Amino acid sequence: MSRNCKQIIWAIAVYASLRLFSYLFTPPTPLLNGAFVNSLLALVLLIVATYWFIKKDSRGWIIVAGEIILGGGGGYLSIGPVALRTALLMSSLAIYFTQIIQNRDFSFLKNRFSKLLLFILAAAIFSAVIGLINQHAAGLVASDLVPYAFILYFFPLRGLVQNDNFLNISKNLILAAIIGNLIFTAFTFAGFGSSIFILQDQYYHWFRDVAGGKITDLGHNFFRVTLNEHLLLIPLFVASFFKIIKREKTKIFTFIAVALLIILAINFSRIYLLALVAGLILSIRKTNWRRVVPASVAVICCFFLVFTSLNLIVSRCQSAGFELLGLRVSSIAAPGIEESSLSRMLLLPKILEKITDSPVLGTGIGDTVTVFSPVLDITVTTPHFDWGYFEIIAEMGVVGTVAWLILILQLMIAMIKKEPQGPLLAIFGSLLIINITSPALFHVFGVILLMTIAALTSRAFQAQPPSSPDNHLSRAI
Repeated sequence: MSRNCKQIIWAIAVYASLRLFSYLFTPPTPLLNGAFVNSLLALVLLIVATYWFIKKDSRGWIIVAGEIILGGGGGYLSIGPVALRTALLMSSLAIYFTQIIQNRDFSFLKNRFSKLLLFILAAAIFSAVIGLINQHAAGLVASDLVPYAFILYFFPLRGLVQNDNFLNISKNLILAAIIGNLIFTAFTFAGFGSSIFILQDQYYHWFRDVAGGKITDLGHNFFRVTLNEHLLLIPLFVASFFKIIKREKTKIFTFIAVALLIILAINFSRIYLLALVAGLILSIRKTNWRRVVPASVAVICCFFLVFTSLNLIVSRCQSAGFELLGLRVSSIAAPGIEESSLSRMLLLPKILEKITDSPVLGTGIGDTVTVFSPVLDITVTTPHFDWGYFEIIAEMGVVGTVAWLILILQLMIAMIKKEPQGPLLAIFGSLLIINITSPALFHVFGVILLMTIAALTSRAFQAQPPSSPDNHLSRAI
């Protein structure tokens, strides 16, 4: 068995064990105080990683990468009320920048993305202050600000992306996460579809409060299953699609693509379907269109086949899911015919009012929107704007919006110059589409994806930062 296969098998085992462990020994949730054993394991991992950070041993960064890639939404392990992901963020960056200051090496600021990213981070901090001044709930302000802190991972990533061992381990972790997520999503889908699990039972609350997922009954035993990590479904699919088009390890990447399409069919988000189409279109080049076009048609057909097959199975051949598909697609043009689309449209006027009332400084992150819901027949206050770009404009005002626009344009220019034939532009484009109706750009996974793209396209990452990968990395995992 090859080393890569061993790493993937071990990573799948960790993926499954992490979820089973957190189910048996939960972190703190709205319904449970949390198990001491959970905090103890998280503390041990933090101590080990911190020791390796201090020793400039890149195995510390493997723990960070492993937790992000295999840890889903980051809610499985926590030290008391603090998620392990947040604790690792604070520990790794505190030690990393302390080492930079000790070495008096500030060359990283010369990178053309560095100042832009720090500008966005500063704008987010300023917006947090505005939010607190406007008496937004401190918890909501903090939860909105933390994802912006992941911008600082750009600086260690500049060195890490140069190390072949780190990249290889990360790819194996991603493959394991895709396989694990396919099993996890299908297990949840089958469990509810067969009535082994029911809404509001113990597994449902664990899935919602710990895994950070959502389960929705769409009828005929078809339960829509979503998870935070599904934000990366389309970017990962686009990356696999490019590999298939280039005929690189076709069998492996075809398997990955099919796995992602199955997850997408169960997730069944409209915006992801739009992002899929956008990603396929952005994959077309003058040199590959003869392969991309028929392959794109095959992808669409494969998705329909998977979706209808799942519906026929769970409905016992009573429904092929065409009514669901027609409703979701039609609601893009006529949002009033579907509940979630209607709710989103009801939020829009209130968001535009906020933009009009405070166009320069914004209302501050951590803001909420209050609107009457005709579906529930009550007035609802929610922190979820459901409009990614409008949320940036409303909360961060002109300064934050300009900072984001400049970064987006600079990334697009760099990708076009760096690798005009590569997948990064299509990956980035699909993320921009997703951000229309969700906070994709400023979600933890969105920020990490952006930092990875920035590190890969940056012209200045030849000079490794102080905590660059070392020979320990080759022994990791």
